[in-house]
Amino acid sequence: MSVLDPRHFKVLCIEDEPEILRDLVEELRDYGFEVGEAPNAEAALPLIETLAPHLIVCDMQMPGMNGLELLHKLRARRDDLAAVPFVFLTAFGDRDSVITGRRAGADDYLVKPVDYDLLIAAVESHLRNVAQRAEKVSAASLVVAEAEGLPGREDLQRRLETAAAVQSVAVVRIDDMAEVGRRFAGHDPRHAYRLAARLARMAGIDLYWLKLDCCVLLPGAGANLDRALARLADFALRDSDGGGQARTRVPLSIVTGRPDERGAMVLVDQLVESARLLQRDGGGRTLALDDPALSEMRLANSIRSELVNAINQGQMHVCFQPKVRASDGRPLSAEVLVRWDSPLLGQLSPGTFIPVVERAGLLSHVTDWVLRQTALCQVRLREAGLPARLAVNIGGSEFTSGLADRIAAICADVGADMRDIEVEITETSMLEDPDSASAIVEALHARGVSVALDDFGTGFSSLSHLQSCAVDMIKIDRSFVRQVAEEGTDQKIVLGIIRLAQMLGVETVAEGVELESQRRWLRENNCATLQGYLISRPLRFETYCDLLRDWPDA
Repeated sequence: MSVLDPRHFKVLCIEDEPEILRDLVEELRDYGFEVGEAPNAEAALPLIETLAPHLIVCDMQMPGMNGLELLHKLRARRDDLAAVPFVFLTAFGDRDSVITGRRAGADDYLVKPVDYDLLIAAVESHLRNVAQRAEKVSAASLVVAEAEGLPGREDLQRRLETAAAVQSVAVVRIDDMAEVGRRFAGHDPRHAYRLAARLARMAGIDLYWLKLDCCVLLPGAGANLDRALARLADFALRDSDGGGQARTRVPLSIVTGRPDERGAMVLVDQLVESARLLQRDGGGRTLALDDPALSEMRLANSIRSELVNAINQGQMHVCFQPKVRASDGRPLSAEVLVRWDSPLLGQLSPGTFIPVVERAGLLSHVTDWVLRQTALCQVRLREAGLPARLAVNIGGSEFTSGLADRIAAICADVGADMRDIEVEITETSMLEDPDSASAIVEALHARGVSVALDDFGTGFSSLSHLQSCAVDMIKIDRSFVRQVAEEGTDQKIVLGIIRLAQMLGVETVAEGVELESQRRWLRENNCATLQGYLISRPLRFETYCDLLRDWPDA
């Protein structure tokens, strides 16, 4: 391709300095490229999914995840995005930085201040290479497919339009085509086509090749598609690394479905997208299109895509659930809870979106936002003469040695007092490395931050956590509080936790208090603090402030 049409290409720019990001985006858009933009690597991750850029221009040094860490994540992917050309921008033009970037898989390296003529030339050069490689792969694939006698998408569409009703369709993706080529085929794409044709003949099914790693299967005359897929899922190839003797199963992502009134080709596109999601989730499985696991993957994909817009467009907000002293009911503090009202996904609970955000490596983005909102609200509470103590949940991946410094920086930026910040962590946060967890807690204590052990009693090693890590309070899980006013095992467990805490000099907080009988029993048995719907549901900030002002004897 001698002439590059920029309208056909998408470029993603990642830069934490707003002025530089603006100039990059304007220059590339003026040249005709479709351009996406992100102020940091965390914000870029979901954009990479949704934009599917042909090239990425990224600053090397950024707060949080730096450019090198983002590049490592990109190159570790198992799909086409792993090979996207990556151009670094940096203020450091030294030889070591160039070598580090190249070793990480960077394709080019430009030094700030940016020479925009040089930038455009570099982008054009890399995109021309992308286009030429795509043309070669496409042409080679078409030639090989025709040579091997395998039909493609157009043949599939004709079959679905003209044949009798198709009862079932399957899409199969090879989870790691590069590895298959390396280990089994000597990088010869014809091997995949021949393998597919042989398997189709063996199983009595009709195969239509969509791309090198993806095909559609339809049942042939008298064939059972489910039985054929079971054979296919267990198929093994001779591994050339083992001298051609050992056989290794080829991991496949297989999704099946039945056509409905929307049409068979609509179903095929849904199956292809679902197989991509399954492949990204680890692959190696066969699922039906309506399987709950795939529904969760689709939701997770939507959450990743919508996250950055959710924060920037005000879809996320924080609520405050009061904690009161059990002895007299006076308000002491509140737990800060994040909520997401998505126009596309509806109301999402933290239990739905936080695990997805954490798996996607985006939790730090949300955590820093929640910490900042907490600090800002704490300042306003203090200025209003209201109880300013606030607690924030910290996910396991965020419970790191830098946590105390992160909180300190945010509090210093907005003028908040770290001594009125509580951090709530779960037992799993301390499970892998108790010594590191103890050091993190000590660093938080040195800054004046209190630490609570959340969901106490639900893990298998709660006592060892109390022994190794000097937390300030333990939160009794709501599952034990539910029947605490009734004689039985739960009551004995809660009583034991309260007595243990008293011996250790640790405060107890009971979560999920919803009944007067629960409050009365907990107060009579010396639980220090109560939290739950009986006290108050989570409230928006202004409503929480009004509640505190109107609190009897507050």
